Amino acid sequence: MADSRRFNFRKKDIEAIELPEDGKQQERYYDTKTRGLFLLVTAAGAKTFYVRRKVKGKSELYMLGRFPELTVEQARAKASGFHSALTDGKNLIEARRADRAELSLGELFEIYLEQHLKKSRKTWKVLQQNFVRDYGHWKNHKLSAITRADVERLHAVIGQRRGRYAANRAIDLLRAMYNKGIRWNLHKGDNPAVGISEFTEQPRDRVLQPSEVKRFFKALDEEQDANFKDFVALCLYTGQRKSNVPSMRWRDIDMKGRLWNIPGERMKNGQALTLALSPAELEILNRRHKHANGEYVFPGEGRTGHFVEPKRAWARLLKRADIEDLHIHDLRRSLASFMANTGADVSMIKSALNHKDVKTTLSVYVRTARSAELSARQKAHDLIKKLADEPKRKR
Repeated sequence: MADSRRFNFRKKDIEAIELPEDGKQQERYYDTKTRGLFLLVTAAGAKTFYVRRKVKGKSELYMLGRFPELTVEQARAKASGFHSALTDGKNLIEARRADRAELSLGELFEIYLEQHLKKSRKTWKVLQQNFVRDYGHWKNHKLSAITRADVERLHAVIGQRRGRYAANRAIDLLRAMYNKGIRWNLHKGDNPAVGISEFTEQPRDRVLQPSEVKRFFKALDEEQDANFKDFVALCLYTGQRKSNVPSMRWRDIDMKGRLWNIPGERMKNGQALTLALSPAELEILNRRHKHANGEYVFPGEGRTGHFVEPKRAWARLLKRADIEDLHIHDLRRSLASFMANTGADVSMIKSALNHKDVKTTLSVYVRTARSAELSARQKAHDLIKKLADEPKRKR
């Protein structure tokens, strides 16, 4: 049996096969019972079942599995299944090749990142972090292996752990990736994120309330960190996004003209903004300019070279001010609120906040103009009462 390369496969006989000698790296042994089935034995001791058959005039090999994890009976069954599939017009070898050639989710994201996000989204680094956090455990999954049921379950888990907003944004990212993959002919299957019922979201309308302003500024005045103190004040006064204020550059500020020119590439909507600076804003900038060091108004020692969002300092500020559930980004909406409540119209607020679409401004304006509306209604009430009382006084 030791000299024969063809025999009726049995477990004990396969176990008895000696490793290749005389410098050979591998040796083949053929089963006499099942067509095309053979065992490849390597010098390293691996014993692997294969089935061989000519497909379209070409000899093709299809790996079945490793012995002894795959038994002789299982190898014969898989070999017979391979032949049956070919008879039915299904080439398992081509299917396996297609599977190997198929992109993984991680590979698709890298292409999506380079060809789309970096070109169109200033927040691409945040989205990259979100992908790692939400889909890092799927990065090696083939695109066709991820099902709608998988996405539904993950959506529910993220919603439970981090909230409905985070869950919906995760689904939005996955859906966009697959859509691009399909459009770029990188994926031939369906988009598993299409048809997912997202959580209902309530638009955030939190603003700094008039009753909180005094406590807020008292706590801010007590702040020892001048960078943080000035950063917060400028976020509120200018109404600009928290990404624009810390990255403010001296070359974009015209002290004599009292203007802040923000280039379009630094704006979320891509539109440049020229902001007229108020006395309060100029006071902060003039004071900082006396000790300016470098290109940024708020220099930093980190990778960006400028100040970054101070989450811990913000939390301490709110605690001192006894204010809850207020985000730094809410300061932008707060400015819009105070502008609306002092009679500024929608177009003025749209210009100040550099909204690309008036609908965005209206969503803020309608929610935050309550005080102005109440004041106007109260004046109307007073007029009504005055007119109603006049006949009584005349009589």
